[in-house]
Amino acid sequence: MTGARVDPLSESANRQQAEHLREMLLAQCDELDADLATYGSALERYQRRGEQTQARRIRGMIRAAERERRAVQDLIAGLEKRFLAAGRTDAVRHLQSQAGARHGIVRVHPHPSPHRVIRT
Repeated sequence: MTGARVDPLSESANRQQAEHLREMLLAQCDELDADLATYGSALERYQRRGEQTQARRIRGMIRAAERERRAVQDLIAGLEKRFLAAGRTDAVRHLQSQAGARHGIVRVHPHPSPHRVIRT
């Protein structure tokens, strides 16, 4: 008995969709990095002013953004494991290079999370 044959066209389509989704998820990681940088600045500002209530609120936002970033990284890793085994090293390098980056750019996400709103 022979194993199931995989249709090369559907495999190619799955790979293209996975690559597209990975790019969207990498962009979301970049946005979360930018959000974390903004939150870090806001936290420093509130701590300097002694506004502990606001600082506590920002810390909660930072924790939520960090959880979301880890979840997005897990999704990327799952996609790469299942569909993009050969391209994994590029995405991992991108994630590692962006993990500690501090961006001054404000990015808009089409479906923002509630914690992305910060008042200055």
